[in-house]
Amino acid sequence: MLDYITRYADTVLDRYRDPYHGTPLFFDGMNTFTGKPVTWRNVDGRDWEPSNIASQQNLLRTLTAVSGLTGDAKYKQAAKDALAWHFAHADASGLLTWGGHCFLDLKTLDTVGPENKNKVHEIKHHYPFYELMFETDPQATARLIKAEWNCHIDNWETLELTRHGSYGRPLEEKDFWNKPMNRDLEILREAKGLSFVNIGNDLIYSAGLLGQNVPGEEKALEWAEFLAWQYVRTRYPATGLGCYQFNRPVKRSEAPTDESERTFTFSFYGDRAERQFGAEYGEVAKEAWVLFKMDPDALNGPEGIYGDSTLAQLTLSRQLGARGETLQKWAVDGLEAWLKYAYVPETNQIKPMFADGKDLTGHVFQRFGFYGQKGWVFERNQINTITFLSTVTAWAVSGRESLWPHVCAMARNFGLGEWDVKNPRATRGGAVPQQADSIRLFAVLEVYRATQAPAYLELAKALGERLFAAHAHRNMFVPGERHIHCRFDDTDALALLALIATERGCPEVVPGFRSQGGYIHGDALLPDGTVKNITDIKYIYPLTA
Repeated sequence: MLDYITRYADTVLDRYRDPYHGTPLFFDGMNTFTGKPVTWRNVDGRDWEPSNIASQQNLLRTLTAVSGLTGDAKYKQAAKDALAWHFAHADASGLLTWGGHCFLDLKTLDTVGPENKNKVHEIKHHYPFYELMFETDPQATARLIKAEWNCHIDNWETLELTRHGSYGRPLEEKDFWNKPMNRDLEILREAKGLSFVNIGNDLIYSAGLLGQNVPGEEKALEWAEFLAWQYVRTRYPATGLGCYQFNRPVKRSEAPTDESERTFTFSFYGDRAERQFGAEYGEVAKEAWVLFKMDPDALNGPEGIYGDSTLAQLTLSRQLGARGETLQKWAVDGLEAWLKYAYVPETNQIKPMFADGKDLTGHVFQRFGFYGQKGWVFERNQINTITFLSTVTAWAVSGRESLWPHVCAMARNFGLGEWDVKNPRATRGGAVPQQADSIRLFAVLEVYRATQAPAYLELAKALGERLFAAHAHRNMFVPGERHIHCRFDDTDALALLALIATERGCPEVVPGFRSQGGYIHGDALLPDGTVKNITDIKYIYPLTA
């Protein structure tokens, strides 16, 4: 496996760095049948060849891990060279060309992005490889993190966030964190910007690492905790559930009466959950307290709170040690409350609900709105593997025995065998996984790390072998043999490297997994001539031959 991954890394370095200008930048992916880079066709017919550093953070982790396991420094150096180029070409505030709506066309080195998204800065569940950034250029990294907070916070007094940050906003680094913290903010206060947890948690993560890694920046960690507290204090009081955002969208005008009006579901007209469900469910019908996802293409939902965000806070708290105990408790408390109310272990499903904990399964939508069509029925969804990993990590980090039965139920439902509910170290061995993916492998390695029970390492090896057989094709990694494109930021190679390092007794040489968050999102011209709002991870990379 290591030989294969090393050849894969060599191919990326030799063939998929900038062939046009000699920069150290990488393409985002390639066609495994033709060898050509992945393209994004703009609505005007131009084909862009994306190089989006936001969609390459796991690639940088993989290259760093290859150097750690082979002793050849060139792979990690290539990762650092790409970061150094971006630091050298940051905007005046220190922001990198970054995110779902703003990337480089490697053919021209132009900053591009789908017109309907206006080339804004967006950071959502990315959790960048800041450790390597600090190693590459600590001053530029500190400036970048401040610039991210600076462009995504429109009002520090009320902590009004915006998911779409503006490039070029002036940044004064001196005394940046010495701003007053308003601890008496109104719960669910109105604001124009929406404080989505998938933006706020990236800011929490970045400031936490800055406060830990750079002398003199300790105040950043206080701001990380203060922002995290906004989500905690907005949890529904009776249940401890939520929240996806800590404010309500301010109503700026009356909503149109015509449901076909393009803006009907926009937040300009007030809280969208209240508009759609308030008549039936009362005060709890708020966007902040929505714990269901009806649209499979949506990037939100309870997994955003209890999967990606919880995992990032737990890994941050682990890195912070004693200083991270508060973040850890908040994250584990929230996850445990949600598992109590929402998780169905018999079927591995989660109940749709608002944050009052009432099961909405089978209820019918009475009107059209942001969350779906009139007549839709609330349904239970299968829990995803990221939430399994966050639950495993919460158990391992906190030591809460009450989480272990949930871990065992998820493991059984994800085909990982019968784990001993009473004794994590006495689990029966011999499980043969029917399915394998990188997140399952990371989860099993986390349990092995906590227990050192050989059965989990054997299970991890079986997962690794099945993962390698299923995804290693044409000298690349793809979701399946017929899949066309290799996405360099996918985590197959990183997970296998983590397994190899664990077997060798040196897991620390492989950077920890944080997220699969990179994507490009916006209007694109499809082969049939139509224009559609897509994400590359759900439209381009799943294509099969």
